[in-house]
Amino acid sequence: MIDNVRDAEATRVYLQTIPALLELLRSNEPAFQKDNIEYQFRRVIVEILQRLAPTEGARSLVSVVFPGMLHLLRHDNEEIGVACCKTLSEIIRTHRTLPEDLVSQFMVVFQELSRNIPSLATQYLSEDSVILDANVVLPSIHSFKVLKEMGIVVSAFMRDQRQSIVALIQSSLSLHFEVLGVEAPAQKKAREDYEAMGGFWSGMSGTIRNAQAYSDLILAQVKVRPP
Repeated sequence: MIDNVRDAEATRVYLQTIPALLELLRSNEPAFQKDNIEYQFRRVIVEILQRLAPTEGARSLVSVVFPGMLHLLRHDNEEIGVACCKTLSEIIRTHRTLPEDLVSQFMVVFQELSRNIPSLATQYLSEDSVILDANVVLPSIHSFKVLKEMGIVVSAFMRDQRQSIVALIQSSLSLHFEVLGVEAPAQKKAREDYEAMGGFWSGMSGTIRNAQAYSDLILAQVKVRPP
């Protein structure tokens, strides 16, 4: 009897807390500077959601949580975007079968970010690119790091909900290959110059000014390879 009461109370808390936290994130502006108190506050809220959302008590809220995570992926910073992707992966692992419209909504955001990759490579990985400020976090929708995490979510769908996502992946294969074909402009120049002298280039060019962004691009390309 006591256990049943506790379970009912826990479920009630889930049903009230999760939508309230999502609305709090939606109704306030994102923060992109790590030393901003709003940045820290929002990150803590997302960490709470990361723990609550995949639990069995929150199963009935998947149709609320999933679009909420996608909204943050579109509008918030990359650190929150990464956390959202990890939350989505856990939801897929925990709940297995999700409505096909949620899978489709995720792929729309995935494709949107993928289309940004060529211009992001030019912006951050050219010889004259501005060095990224370590205190400033990129927008999620403009992040190689988030694309890598979204690739992991696609893999989770392939594992647990293959039938729903295969057709969506097939319809966007050309976009996958476009992402795989992106080469950092500074890297491309170094490679072509070296090969013109009869050499074989390997490693990262010393002219790349944002080494972490370059590593994130390479890892993202690994994760978005068509299954």
